[in-house]
Amino acid sequence: MQRENAKERIEQACLELLKTMSLESLRTQELIERAGVSRSTFYRLYQDKYEVANGIYKKQTEKIIQDMPSLKDWKEWSYTLHSYMREHRQFFRNIASYRGQNSFGEFLCQYFTSNVFRLRANKEEELTEDQRYAVRAFSLIGAQSTVDWILNDFKPDDETLIRRNEACIPECIRHLYE
Repeated sequence: MQRENAKERIEQACLELLKTMSLESLRTQELIERAGVSRSTFYRLYQDKYEVANGIYKKQTEKIIQDMPSLKDWKEWSYTLHSYMREHRQFFRNIASYRGQNSFGEFLCQYFTSNVFRLRANKEEELTEDQRYAVRAFSLIGAQSTVDWILNDFKPDDETLIRRNEACIPECIRHLYE
């Protein structure tokens, strides 16, 4: 229970601090002090500040996937997540602006890919190597378009962004998303 409480405090502190500063300028010590946890507690729970920031997105996504556990629900996931990201607009602008190692874009690409593979793991149809490659390529497109959308002040609207992403689904995996 204490571990979850510490994680929640760290995540809340990260949300608050990244309303006013970039992820690059955020010092881990500031995050630790705002959360009221020890340095050892922080590093027992997280590798670094990037993992905290990306974990906030992942936590929200996991709730959505739990409620809609089919890859075919990806449009509904998108609408729900877009709403959450706009609600925390400044936080997401501040984490999306960082382009280095452990960036939000890099995290999104890996996370999108792993979700497809995870959600397909119990299906009878095994993905071919070409399909696996297509999933990675589509995940890269989705991650980049999400970062661009955030940095472009959440424009275009949801329907346009989703329509554009849907147009980029490779033909060999289109059936996974329909």
